Amino acid sequence: MKKSFVYMIVLLIFMPVTLFASANYEVIDVENGGSIKGTIKASSPADDPILTINKDKGFCGNSQPSKMYVISAGMGVKNVLVAIEDIDRGKALPKGDLVIDNIGCRFEPLVGIAYIGHKYIITNSDPIFHNVSINLMLNEGKRRTLYNVALPDKDMSIEKPVITAGMGIVRCDAHRWMRAFVYATQNPYAAVTDASGNFEIKDVPPGKYKVKIWHEGFGETSKEVEVKSGRVTELYHTFSKK
Repeated sequence: MKKSFVYMIVLLIFMPVTLFASANYEVIDVENGGSIKGTIKASSPADDPILTINKDKGFCGNSQPSKMYVISAGMGVKNVLVAIEDIDRGKALPKGDLVIDNIGCRFEPLVGIAYIGHKYIITNSDPIFHNVSINLMLNEGKRRTLYNVALPDKDMSIEKPVITAGMGIVRCDAHRWMRAFVYATQNPYAAVTDASGNFEIKDVPPGKYKVKIWHEGFGETSKEVEVKSGRVTELYHTFSKK
């Protein structure tokens, strides 16, 4: 009995604090909630960098577009994360885990959303070795490794729990040009813009919120919004290249 008690104490001491993050979010029935809807644009076209490939060229090729700047004819920006961060109650998390696939010597999706308590499904669709590292992005350019897994075989898949909230970068140690980004959150109020730069966040309880807008190349900003019952709150932002 004593050994079991000591084991539990040690486990609680060393368990990451973010394991308990989901306890801070209360699931409620959102009746007549509002939504946040809009478009994220660029002020001008941006050249998409070309990535040089220096390994497994027979399969990966010599180069590939980075897809950092995917901008529509209407200047809408794809792969922008839009997320409410300061919300502690609302609808339940959606079902489903985040699949991070190695396919064509790049990660899909480039920007994904994962939910605390769910899983990362890390998959290799390529017939070559990949090593996948998920790292939490900290201040001042620092990172902390959350997971580092090897996927030597095609169609191999490894599951890992989502326990740490925040913005993460995914890298392949074997292929340095590969990268992706994951946003892990305890609430369901986040979206990634589509090919036209559009997004929508639904069933938001009425109130005032701070919305995070993040893009790999353009950077990060935030907007204050007020959501009213049964209404659509429009949110637009235009990035300028640094």
